[in-house]
Amino acid sequence: MTTRDDLIAVAAPPREAHRLAVAFAAAFNAGDARALDRLYADDGILVPTPGHPVTGTQRAAANRQLLCHGLPITIRLRHAYVSGDVALLIADWSISGTAGGGDPIDLKGTATDVARRGPDGLWRYAIDNPLGVS
Repeated sequence: MTTRDDLIAVAAPPREAHRLAVAFAAAFNAGDARALDRLYADDGILVPTPGHPVTGTQRAAANRQLLCHGLPITIRLRHAYVSGDVALLIADWSISGTAGGGDPIDLKGTATDVARRGPDGLWRYAIDNPLGVS
């Protein structure tokens, strides 16, 4: 059985770009907003709705809003293209089920993300665009 501690250990920024989606899912599914935010570069952006990028505290708040549903995320990486310290990640994701208030939730998309390797050798999101080209 996977414990919350196991998920948080996996949720650390990875040394391989293709593992960033796994780390994101682990942090999300552990319900750990701080671990989730550590997966972003300091200046990293999230595009929670098309055309409206957010960073910093707004980025963290947008992710917390999704965590509040109390549902797990499933992520399937399609492609990881790495060039030096930059990577393009394409991933299908979904959040489905019944939220704590009894409302059905069915969110999904194909993310088009850009990751950057930091001086510490770890990969973090520079651009997290969960709705891809939408």
